[in-house]
Amino acid sequence: MAAVLICSAILLVTCSAHRKPTTVERALANSLKDVVIPIEAKNLKNPVPSTPESIQRGSETFQRSCALCHSTDGHADSELGTAMYPPAMDLTSPHVQHWSEADLFWIIQNGVGLTGMPSWKSILTTEQTWELVNFIKALPEIGPGLETQIASSQEPSHKTHAQLIAYGKTLYRQEGCFGCHKLDGQGGTIGPDLSIEGTRGRSSEWLVGHFKDPPKFTPGSVMPSFKNLTPEQLEALTVFLISQKGS
Repeated sequence: MAAVLICSAILLVTCSAHRKPTTVERALANSLKDVVIPIEAKNLKNPVPSTPESIQRGSETFQRSCALCHSTDGHADSELGTAMYPPAMDLTSPHVQHWSEADLFWIIQNGVGLTGMPSWKSILTTEQTWELVNFIKALPEIGPGLETQIASSQEPSHKTHAQLIAYGKTLYRQEGCFGCHKLDGQGGTIGPDLSIEGTRGRSSEWLVGHFKDPPKFTPGSVMPSFKNLTPEQLEALTVFLISQKGS
């Protein structure tokens, strides 16, 4: 494992943001978000209590430094955020919210290579970073128009079929699926080509189950679990993939 991490670090150092990353680099960057970050951050403890005051200070930092890509409400639906590849992460999503405070602190301080997320270590103080973490953790529960994770996980989808396909396409990029799967000729080759997923005859129930527990449905699968996605997100990804029937 140590050798893999050392090699990964070397590869990231050699990656330039001025060119389109290779398939290997994209897959590496997405895997490092969930693998390397916890290793680096596991001993960090948040010294700043999550009080209304610290959350407010974190909000002020967020609006100055983060809203351009992640939107003022954290949903990352800004013009710049959606134009990035992969798109900026929705900070209210289960994918982000399942990260610990230490994970978020590490990401903000160090950035994530090949994803557009820069390092803020030289710009924000340690205290400002922890306040920002408190704000991000509070995002699903605060602000007019923001839904809580619990509510969003229980409410049925109100999107049209076309809207679900569009949302699924965005999620496909946000969750880094392209790192392992080809779609319309672009992406990795670790997993099957998803350009023709809609022709394989798999049901929506099968696909949702596979997202939640890949090895159970495909023995030997190395695909990570996406059980942190909400039912609506799982539905959107499923509808999007079923609509892919090649040219």
